[in-house]
Amino acid sequence: MITNFLKRLEFQGFKSFANKTILDFPSRLTAIVGPNGSGKSNIMDAFRWVLGEREAKQLRGEKLENLIFAGTPKKSASSVARVSLYFDNRKGNFPVDREEAVLSRRVDRSGVSQFFWNDQETRLKDLVPALAKSRLGSRGLMMINQGESDIFVKTNPQERRMFIEEILGLREYRLKKNQAERQLEQSGLNLEKAKAIVAELMPHLRLLRRQKTRWEKRAQLEAELRGFENGFFAGRYWGIQKETANLDKSIAEIDNELAERSKAVKKLEEDIAQLGTPEDGRGETGLIRKEVRELLGKRSLMEKELGRLEVKMEIAKVEKTSIEPVKLMAAIEEIKNDLEKLLGWDDVQKIKQTLKQWLERLKILLNPKESKEKEEDFAGRQNSIRAEINKIEECLEILNKKEEEILAKQEEANKKFRRLIEEIEAKKQVRRDTEQKKERFIFEKEKLELRLKELEHQFQTFDRNIAELRQLKSEDSRPPENWEAAEKRMLRLRGELAAIGEIDPALAKEVEETEKRYQFLTKEIKDLEKASADLKAMIKDLEAKIHSDFQKAFHVINEEFNKFFRLMFGGGRAHLKIVVPKQKEEEKDEKETLAGVEIELNIPRKKIKSLEMLSGGEKSLVSIAALFALISVSPPPFLVLDEIDATLDEANARCFAQLVKEFSQKTQFIIITHNRATMEAAEILYGVTMGDDGVSKVLSLKLE
Repeated sequence: MITNFLKRLEFQGFKSFANKTILDFPSRLTAIVGPNGSGKSNIMDAFRWVLGEREAKQLRGEKLENLIFAGTPKKSASSVARVSLYFDNRKGNFPVDREEAVLSRRVDRSGVSQFFWNDQETRLKDLVPALAKSRLGSRGLMMINQGESDIFVKTNPQERRMFIEEILGLREYRLKKNQAERQLEQSGLNLEKAKAIVAELMPHLRLLRRQKTRWEKRAQLEAELRGFENGFFAGRYWGIQKETANLDKSIAEIDNELAERSKAVKKLEEDIAQLGTPEDGRGETGLIRKEVRELLGKRSLMEKELGRLEVKMEIAKVEKTSIEPVKLMAAIEEIKNDLEKLLGWDDVQKIKQTLKQWLERLKILLNPKESKEKEEDFAGRQNSIRAEINKIEECLEILNKKEEEILAKQEEANKKFRRLIEEIEAKKQVRRDTEQKKERFIFEKEKLELRLKELEHQFQTFDRNIAELRQLKSEDSRPPENWEAAEKRMLRLRGELAAIGEIDPALAKEVEETEKRYQFLTKEIKDLEKASADLKAMIKDLEAKIHSDFQKAFHVINEEFNKFFRLMFGGGRAHLKIVVPKQKEEEKDEKETLAGVEIELNIPRKKIKSLEMLSGGEKSLVSIAALFALISVSPPPFLVLDEIDATLDEANARCFAQLVKEFSQKTQFIIITHNRATMEAAEILYGVTMGDDGVSKVLSLKLE
């Protein structure tokens, strides 16, 4: 079963078809019939328009907005006209990734016209090559309008050749060739323009290049100077940094040493504090000696008291009834002496005790009779005093031993104290020496800092940034062998740079931009020359392809044309020949591509010298014969014919209908006709009518 390439036509708001209308084409031969004025030819216009026709006059209108249904008293106007063609795309003829490709065109009242592939908008310039690849177009023999059944005869030779090429499927290559020629022409213009710009640019560029050479020399000198400066200053900078780091390290070590020595001194001071001062021992011995003196004083008094008691005991032994003056005076003298001593004592208890003793003696002295009674008391007291004296002696012995021990310990402590004092002084002296050493290091560091500031100032005088000096790496440090020679070399380089002068940033930018522009134009010229060569080769290949395919098919077309001509005219002879326009004969390289096609005829029982001598019916028969000849050689996907059988008589009409039916096996026909024979040959009839509302309507009929 043959699959139809064209499946359906769908339109709405187009001319007289206000309502949505669908024409399905399941058969190979579809006839569209209807009375005059019903809108049949609007279907042909719909085909032309959706396939890319841009001229409104070819669609029987003044402008594209006239294609939109204008409205009638009974039907309001449409705002949009839309036409869609549905194709079988299983072979991938169209740029749509679906088995069905839908080509649509839409126009609104503002005049905006749009094309769509399956609702995806596309441009006409992209649409035409895709249609040409499938041998579709809005003009030519594939779509013959009403009254143009003789189109093949009345066109000029060049247009006639275009008709043949379109049927043969060569229009695709012709479009590519034309596009390549336009691109070649544009490339030529661009090439000339680029060469002219380069020619204009070169004198200025040469001047800039000379200036650039001086700048490059300056750049070399700057690079050399920069290298010297980096080595010179980096060497000094990092040398100072290294010395400073060593000093910092030494100062840090000294700080650690001072901290350790301070800890040692502090520890010794704590030991001395725990040991105590020599005055502490002397205070303790002083207390002991004071206690000894008190005990000695007490012993002395007791010894005296003991002597007195012995005297008293002696007196008591003498039994006298009266007081002897001598004894009385002696007693008074002793009392006087004791009273003088009492005046120097602070001990009240001791004073009371002495007074009490003299009171007893006076009583005895004044009462001799009582002395005997108290002899025993004197003896007891004497024993008591001797006991106390013994105790005092024991205490004195203990205190003497204790004093000796304290004095021994004090002597040892004094030795240790002196030793610690000497050790502290020694450590303090070492610390003072270390601090002096630290001060010397700090002084050296300050000198290095002054040298560093001087170096930085010198670096700045060379228009260099301090941050840049600090960023110089130690590996950049390549100190010269001779610092003085290096400084002289740097001064000489700076003198040379001053002689060259400063680089103008604007001019430097101009050099860069001009060089870039020259490089771009040079590359553009090479690309354009290569593109022109490629386009010329492509044009040559396309010309060869068109010429070769056309020549191969032309001989067969001629035979078929002669066959169908004889069938239409009942004899005679018809021949197509290639002719070169006279004005183009000098262009030998393009002679074949610019050649047209002439028709030579020999009609039975009639002698003609030119095609203008043919009647309208004869012109139609010749065109129909040519059409069928082309179809027999290269069947197009479908043909849309609008009443091309109108000028034929009954016999020729039947012959035409029979040919259409036979060729419907090769190509799909959509024919608008009034001819009964053509209607009978059709498999499906669409009838177009127009009601009193001014809107075209379609009725369908499938014929068995």
